[in-house]
Amino acid sequence: MLSKPSVWRYFDYWLLAAVILLTGFGILMIRSAVTGAPAFEALPGQQILWAVVGLVILVAVAAVDYRYLTSAHWYIYVGVVLSLVLVVVAGQLGNETRRWIQITPTLRIQPSEFGRVLLTVTFAQFLANRQHLMGRFSNTLLTLVYIGIPIALIFVQPDLGMSILFIVMWFVMIWLAGLPLSHFAVLAAVAVLGTGLLYPLLADYQRDRITTFLNPAEASEDDIFNIEQAEISIGSGGYFGKGYMQGTQSQLGFLRVQHTDFIFSMITEEMGLLLGSLVVIALLGIILWRILRVALLSHDLAGKLIVVGIAAILFFQTFVSIGMNVRLLPVTGLTLPFVSYGGSSLVTLFLAIGIVQSVLMRQRKQDFG
Repeated sequence: MLSKPSVWRYFDYWLLAAVILLTGFGILMIRSAVTGAPAFEALPGQQILWAVVGLVILVAVAAVDYRYLTSAHWYIYVGVVLSLVLVVVAGQLGNETRRWIQITPTLRIQPSEFGRVLLTVTFAQFLANRQHLMGRFSNTLLTLVYIGIPIALIFVQPDLGMSILFIVMWFVMIWLAGLPLSHFAVLAAVAVLGTGLLYPLLADYQRDRITTFLNPAEASEDDIFNIEQAEISIGSGGYFGKGYMQGTQSQLGFLRVQHTDFIFSMITEEMGLLLGSLVVIALLGIILWRILRVALLSHDLAGKLIVVGIAAILFFQTFVSIGMNVRLLPVTGLTLPFVSYGGSSLVTLFLAIGIVQSVLMRQRKQDFG
């Protein structure tokens, strides 16, 4: 009797290699970003630790059949919502926002980062269970309630960037599930109206970022300063950059938050267009390509939707992060995937890749376990 072939034969090592290379490149650039700043000198080591933890999680999650996760989708959804409620009630306040839960004196997590990945799992199964109802507008409204609860809890933290990310994830997944064009037209009209109603509810710093982007000539010098420094960093990098740890804007402290929001500008200044920007974009492109390949191979609707949702998250974060660095978009709190510093962000991204690998490894109906 022949033994059952291992599902690990489908594991995508090219995807894993691209993720590890991009993460390693990010750690090197974080090290350059915090050079000369004693308060941040531990960040590269912490990022390495989070990368190791993330890699272990990736392999462990890939080993588990993703259908065990989708079968528990309501429990996961409730857990995500409760964690976001906990942030609102007892989260740690920092930089005018309340986004983190303090676990130990040195460890805190950001539930919205975990939520963006876990909700792709729960929402995918929610849509798969209701595929026969996709033509009903009442079902479309129900999906809005489903995703609207966590979005509302994130919006009040406040975190506009993550709120928009969840909306993008919702739209991409429901569109792939069969959203009728007529429903989309109605929702688009409501969205335009809703944007006007929600604008007064934004925090002062969020409105300042939007007005600074739309009308930089009227912005205060402090509001426009870092955006201008990012432009200088990118413009002065040239094709090959000024050299690792040799950037003037980055090493002399002109460019702020260069290890998180503006790491793309620092990479371009020090490594240049060819050895910096294009390398990051190419690796992210490979990651997205390999993820979308999984969606094409999967015969399970829930698995396909999960993978597409994760791809939408990565693409949108990349687009927004690079866009705000080159002044095409307003500044947000969304970081560059696998590159920017952040424990919760990095671990959850590895978790997402582990889920993608799990879907890929079980692309055939007979492959369980």
